[in-house]
Amino acid sequence: MWWSAKQAEDLAVDWTENTPIRWRHLRIRPTALGYGMIGIALASWILALNYEINLAYGLAFWILAFSIWAMLQGILQLYGVSLHLTELSETFAGDTAYATLNLQGNLRHRRLYFRFRLPENLENEETGQPELQLLNSQHQQSITLPFPTTRRGMMSLPILQIYTHAPYALLSVGAFLQTDWRLIVYPQPVAHPFTPHGASSSHAEYQIQKGSDDIAYLSEYVQGDNLKKVAWKQYAKSGQLMSKQSENSTGFSPDTISWKDYPENPHTDALSSYLCERVLQAEETHQPYVLELPYETIERQNGQRRKALVALSLL
Repeated sequence: MWWSAKQAEDLAVDWTENTPIRWRHLRIRPTALGYGMIGIALASWILALNYEINLAYGLAFWILAFSIWAMLQGILQLYGVSLHLTELSETFAGDTAYATLNLQGNLRHRRLYFRFRLPENLENEETGQPELQLLNSQHQQSITLPFPTTRRGMMSLPILQIYTHAPYALLSVGAFLQTDWRLIVYPQPVAHPFTPHGASSSHAEYQIQKGSDDIAYLSEYVQGDNLKKVAWKQYAKSGQLMSKQSENSTGFSPDTISWKDYPENPHTDALSSYLCERVLQAEETHQPYVLELPYETIERQNGQRRKALVALSLL
């Protein structure tokens, strides 16, 4: 079954719903060795017809039978395998992203290749470096596959190609899989000098009122933090050490990371990269901050890092 790029995209397995691969999903092509065997079979058939050589008839039929057997064995390598996406790595624009997949089904003695393919490159067999996976599990096995990113924002996952040449390398049996999952690609941080301007100081008077013991938020535990402030109940649930920050635990203003610090009005991609660099620096040094964007302000809160990076991705 030779499919065009349009057919491959339309008939791809929807692995969002953990759909197993069936016969209708398969794409079968001879390899270079397979084409050579076809040529030998045709030459033997012509030789047998012209010279009535029974041995040539036998060779042609033997090659045909062997090719059918190889095709069936290749189909069994893929038939019934299903995939489920479990995790996408944190990725910045231009970096390589990684997707973790769970393969399910009877995976014993399977030799499969995986690679992500862009729709415009589906017909180019040389595109992308395949990842060989030797599977030998009765029920489930996890694999991690890379794919490139080019720019920030919401990115649809490329179509995943899975194929095999096993067991005799005469035929390539494969299928295409697609999913509705999306990856949020963060801006690529860019180091740069900057000078804060008065316009960005809308939070300069952001002061946390003293005299209250209410817990304002939880922050990641840093070596040297008071053990009395450790959220032990949170640790028992998640296994992650967090420090309780009450309203009277800090009496200083957080840094304001603002788009107004760039009056020269750079391109949106450049602005998001500048702000991303400052957010990551603040997170690395555990410096409290407020992110100020044209239509949104992200205050100090649990999960502030991810919320800030997502907002910059969609800026």
